[in-house]
Amino acid sequence: MLGIFSLLRIDVVFEAVSLVIGLFIAVQSFRAYRVLGSWGFFLLGVGFAFMSVAMLFRVAVIGFIVTVAGPISRPPLQPLLGLVTVEVVYSVIRVVAYVIFIAAYALPRLRTPQAVQLLYPLLLTIYNPLFEIISAGLLVYLVVETAHNWVSGRPRGSGSIFAGFLALLLSHILFFLTPLNLLYYILGHAAQLVALTMILIGTYEAGSEAKTLAQT
Repeated sequence: MLGIFSLLRIDVVFEAVSLVIGLFIAVQSFRAYRVLGSWGFFLLGVGFAFMSVAMLFRVAVIGFIVTVAGPISRPPLQPLLGLVTVEVVYSVIRVVAYVIFIAAYALPRLRTPQAVQLLYPLLLTIYNPLFEIISAGLLVYLVVETAHNWVSGRPRGSGSIFAGFLALLLSHILFFLTPLNLLYYILGHAAQLVALTMILIGTYEAGSEAKTLAQT
């Protein structure tokens, strides 16, 4: 059975890879924004930049704790408090990122500042099990919107972005199921990697097509 520090080492590796992919998605989203002038891509870039900051913070702190604490069977209280703190900060930043993602798709429809204010209460709940459910709930809207974009106009990259947010939704459901079996935790990270890869592909395709059209 995996010990807590063995599990955390796996966590850091997955999260570090996700961090790199998230940064690439942010860059490609800003690139697509520059070419297309779409504020939706700009907000996606901002959201994934927030997520990348959260991942970097989590990788750095957990990596430090694992390195300093060492492989012991009963971890001392101080490292555990550090893990709790980093999870709270990480959760807050990710919820903010998901709210930004929702704004990217909702604001073009609603076009009113009051719509964003309705999302503020979502920032109040950050404790992890419930946070995973809240994150999944937020992502349901994004899955519906990206599916609509893909089905309605089928612009290049929209299918990959839809698949990415769908996989991200699945990852939060798997993370929530972790108490049942640690395998769900590993599968959640795998789904997150797939999700970020698909969104990266989608934003790259969208930016590349727009750049090609602009040059013709």
